[in-house]
Order: sequence, then C-alpha cells, then structure tokens
Amino acid sequence: MGQKPCCESNANKKNLINQNDSNTLVNGTSNQDEKQETPLINQNPSSSTLGQSNINNLDNSVASLNSYNSNINPNYQCIQTFTAHNDKIVSLIELSSGNIATGSYDNTIKIWDIANQKLLTSIQELGHVLCLLEFEPNLLLSGTDDNSIQIWNINNPNRCLFSFESHLLWVNCLVKCNNNYFASGSNDSDIRIWNWQEKSCVNVLKGHTNCILAMIGLENGNLCSGSADLTIKIWELENGNCIKTLTGHSKWIKCLYQLSNGYIISGSDDKTIRIWDNNYNCINQLTGHERSVRALCQISDNLFVSASFDKTIKIWEIDSFRCVQNLIGHQANVICVLFHTNGYLISCSTDHTIKIWKN
Repeated sequence: MGQKPCCESNANKKNLINQNDSNTLVNGTSNQDEKQETPLINQNPSSSTLGQSNINNLDNSVASLNSYNSNINPNYQCIQTFTAHNDKIVSLIELSSGNIATGSYDNTIKIWDIANQKLLTSIQELGHVLCLLEFEPNLLLSGTDDNSIQIWNINNPNRCLFSFESHLLWVNCLVKCNNNYFASGSNDSDIRIWNWQEKSCVNVLKGHTNCILAMIGLENGNLCSGSADLTIKIWELENGNCIKTLTGHSKWIKCLYQLSNGYIISGSDDKTIRIWDNNYNCINQLTGHERSVRALCQISDNLFVSASFDKTIKIWEIDSFRCVQNLIGHQANVICVLFHTNGYLISCSTDHTIKIWKN
C-alpha cells in the first residue's frame, strides 16, 4: 500500500463532512424524522412523509438568547437568507478559497461567493449530491446516490474527471486522510480507503452492520465513524483495525465532530448529543432538541453548535454543556452548519435556503 494513510486533523477546521470531512449526508432515516429514501441493512423502519416547507418570509429569523452565562453571552442574528437550490440542501463545506460549496437533491453542486451571495459555478451531477470534500485546491470530490464518488475541477466543471466506483449503495461520507488518501462511508456498511494518485481502493474497513452515516478524521490520525447500527467506531488506518466501539445512543448516529479539546461529540436520531472524553468515555448527554440532531461544529474555544430536524440551531457552552442560545428561522430540517473563517455561522436546510448568522 506504500505510504500509510492517516487522517488529517479536524481540530482546527471547525467544519463538519462528515463532517466531512466534512460534511456527511444521512440518507438512512428514522421513522419519526424523514421519509425513507434508501435501502437499509438489517433495518426496515416504517416511513413517514416529510411535509412541504413554506420558504416565504425567511428573513424573519430570530435568535432567542438564554443568558445562562454573562461571560459567554453569544448573540447570533441572521443577517442574510437566500434560496440556493431547487431542492433540499444536504452538504456544505468551505473551500480553501474562502468560497463555499453546497450539494443538493436537485443534483447540483454550487460554488458561492458567500459575502456577495453570488453563484460562481454550478456543476450538474447525475444524482443527489450527498457529501462533498475538497481534496486539493479547486479539485472537489462528491458522493452521490448512484453509489459513486466523482472528481470535479471547479474551474472546468463541465465534465467529471474521474469516477470511483466500488461501493454497492449510496456514498454518505467523505474524509481526507493524508496527502494521498481519502476515506468514504456508504450505506453498504463499508468504509473504503482510496489512493488519490492511483485512483484505487487500497483497503476496506468492515465492522459496522448498517449504513455509515457520519465520519471524521481525528487529531491523532485515527478515523471515527457513526452508523445506523447505533455504534461509533474508532479505526487505526495504518492497519485498518477497529480499536474501540462506543455505544449509548438509542437511535442512528447522524453526525460527529471533534472539539479542540480532543473530545468527540455525536448527534443522533434519539434527539441527544453525547460527549466522549479523550478515553472515549461518555461523560455527558445533552438534551433540548425535539427531533434528530443532524450537524455539529465548533464556533469558539468554549462554544459549539448543533443543528436539528426540529428547524433550530442551538449554541452550547463547552465548559458547562449548557445551551446558551437558540437560533430560529429555517422553515424545515436544518441539515448543515459551518463556522466560516470570516467568523460567520452558515446553515443550510431542506427549505432550500442558506442562512448567514453573525454574532
């Protein structure tokens, strides 16, 4: 395999790809949250229809502040709202240029100058864009519901440069490892490690028994994955071994993030956020969301954010794990959150919109 892959640290990225890195799409769904849209492994929950959203008057967003700690006192307000896609937005990343990329069920990837709400590039995909990863400047990877991973040149978006095709079901997660490797997670329950230069799969990590719904790279070089099998697994990429399995969530794990203190936070369909310390022990369980927790990111040394299918975004204090602000404005499920390097909090939703929040 040559040079061994090791995951690139997420501690300073303040972004989710799954969290993927980012940012990860979950197309496996629990019966109380979303319409079932994909075949599952060892699970067949009943489905419920996701109601249609009214996206009028979205600028009436409010941020309700609970002043638990006057020293923290965040006061994020929505400063911009714009319709970005013709269907729900399910992936969001910041590019090295400072622009953002979004992926949608309208089968497009869009590149935005977020400061000016200007669309720079639109890439037409063959399927729903479930996850995105910038592997190199201007080179973008996308995972879709056609079971493949595509490479796109942002400056020449009219054709796909290459397609990785080994997964058997939807590709939900993409994570950059070291300079020559990346990882993908799928509904086929496998994590595949890919050699970027050789364009080949060099390892398959097996252990989960249901869809891989979230993945992040850890600061120590390991990989962390969350699944519809209700477990979180820690993997050593040098040998492909699972070194730890974390249990506690009662429903599917939808998102993962590593805080700057090394702790891992996980969000689930069980409506909770769990906090895992550096020894992978669960030290706290946060409640407050009324539906599935779908995305997580850190916005300061002592604050992180959670986004939920309950249409809200919550800001939590890391030291005390108390909710210190509740952001209300999206008219449907909030799927993605990102803390941009310009200091803005950016959110995307199934209401087709992007919202920009400023403290």
